[in-house]
Amino acid sequence: MITILQHGEHEPAGTIAEYLEAHNEPFRTLRLHNGDALPRDPPDRLIILGGQMSANDEGAWPFLSPEKKLVREAVARDSVILGICLGAQMIAAACGKRVYPQEKERGWRTIRGCAPAWHHLFPATFPVFHWHTETFDLPKGAELLATGSAVPNQAFLLGHALGVQFHPEVTAPVIAQWAKDLDDAERLMLIRETRERIEGNRQLCTALMDAFCAGWSE
Repeated sequence: MITILQHGEHEPAGTIAEYLEAHNEPFRTLRLHNGDALPRDPPDRLIILGGQMSANDEGAWPFLSPEKKLVREAVARDSVILGICLGAQMIAAACGKRVYPQEKERGWRTIRGCAPAWHHLFPATFPVFHWHTETFDLPKGAELLATGSAVPNQAFLLGHALGVQFHPEVTAPVIAQWAKDLDDAERLMLIRETRERIEGNRQLCTALMDAFCAGWSE
């Protein structure tokens, strides 16, 4: 059973859920923003989605503190973990590292794979979708797998926990929802770019989920 932690109504599992359903992989989604309880024990396979809050917002979102504890225990147990955007930041925070504001990244950007053994997932250059204003320090012992010009820490592996700062799971309708408050010109440009790039993003998500289900074996 795969456990998915969701942090907001508009941050669903998207293409990840489609993949799991198509591959008959059993999963459950815990909607923490709606009061779903965290599991008592760390799951063997865990996916941590994004969210509009900061990993530091424990006062406003009380589930963040016990969630960090669960993630810390899951990392220590060597569970297979995928953390996306806020999820990657939660892995770092659970390991005692800082999460802090850096350059805002919103929309499609090109990043670079920096670990040759992982170029099947993170090639020399590839486009990804960003929607974040914070970054994180790498946990001790983590290997950097992808980097960017504005925000260096884009993907890392720590044991069997893989964190990505971008959104491989995002779908075109979700992007449209996130972009609804942008000015007309910026929103239309984003929708146009999304139309051109969303299929490549789906393929990236499929490759990531294949590797996740294989336990991140290179």
